[in-house]
Amino acid sequence: MFTRQKVLLAFLQAANRPVGRMELTKWSFLLRNETTSAGGSAFFDFVPYHYGPFSFSLYQEAGKLDDIGLLRSDGDHWAIGSTSSPNLAGAALNRDIATIVRKFSSWKIDSLIDYVYERYPAFTVHSKRKRLTEKTVAKPGIYTCGYEGQSVDAFLNELVASGIQRLIDVRMNPVARRYGFHKSTLGKLCEKLEIEYVHMPELGIASELRQGLSNQAAYDTLFEKYRDRTLKQEHEAIGHVCELVQSKPSVLVCMEHEACRCHRSHLADAVSLKTGLAVNHLRQEDAAV
Repeated sequence: MFTRQKVLLAFLQAANRPVGRMELTKWSFLLRNETTSAGGSAFFDFVPYHYGPFSFSLYQEAGKLDDIGLLRSDGDHWAIGSTSSPNLAGAALNRDIATIVRKFSSWKIDSLIDYVYERYPAFTVHSKRKRLTEKTVAKPGIYTCGYEGQSVDAFLNELVASGIQRLIDVRMNPVARRYGFHKSTLGKLCEKLEIEYVHMPELGIASELRQGLSNQAAYDTLFEKYRDRTLKQEHEAIGHVCELVQSKPSVLVCMEHEACRCHRSHLADAVSLKTGLAVNHLRQEDAAV
């Protein structure tokens, strides 16, 4: 069982009552942002949604726990489904979990939401309740981003924070083991966050050609073939991308974190030559760390 799953159960155990789904989501957000443990090294990430910070992955994990009987779903509430052992999430995490529950368990949900909104206004940009800040809109340009090493919530939050309004998926085969990055799921999640999803498989590279690339020289050889073949043949598709990036802030998306190891950088350069727009690779500061 993942630590983040144990944390959900530990919250329910500490509260000793059924906990509203929205309430547990906000507790988890506060654990992530206002405690030293931050929920552990691979805890949930959050996106701005209808009632502030939300995690699609948290609901996915809660569903898994429900399936195996460790968590019980009762309408809008979650409760412990079976007996859990003490110190379920570990000593340090349990201390922080107890602190969050002790502070917020007696709060009405409206007061809890107000507290989160006031401290984290960036997460209100999609709120149905009240918006405390305006949504960012990116400047005209050609943006690219890879999701490698991120949860789908962290990845989508990056796009929202950067002012992206359209995701152009340039994977030939948009499948992924990590939750949220399969084509159908990613498209649905983008729609929920007011991001248009477009898939352009003809501008991708077959997965078998990307296997066993151990150094930059190997990537450069692959990309030379990509420029000579795909970018010289797919005039209509590239023209469509040019139209898309000029009509609203759009991001070219593939898996690889570093743009220098992804074909999207070469596609972006080709589109830049045709449109005159500058290329901006998101997340590259993270890659340099």
